Amino acid sequence: MGEIRCLNETGDTKLAWDPDKSEETDAAKEMFKSLKKKGYQAYSVKKGGEKNKPIDDFDPDAGLIIMVPKIVGG
Repeated sequence: MGEIRCLNETGDTKLAWDPDKSEETDAAKEMFKSLKKKGYQAYSVKKGGEKNKPIDDFDPDAGLIIMVPKIVGG
């Protein structure tokens, strides 16, 4: 199972998918693409403790993808 967690104005939005189910994977990919277009940065967290790393493309085999809006300094 994979999961996207999106930190946004409503809190923590989650979407899980099974990589073996194309409908679920397609929905997760569309969410990923939509958030990237809005300027969100994506980080992949692999199972087994591998550290977060920025990603630019959807990975259906990712254990967890965290989407974070760009932070504006000031």
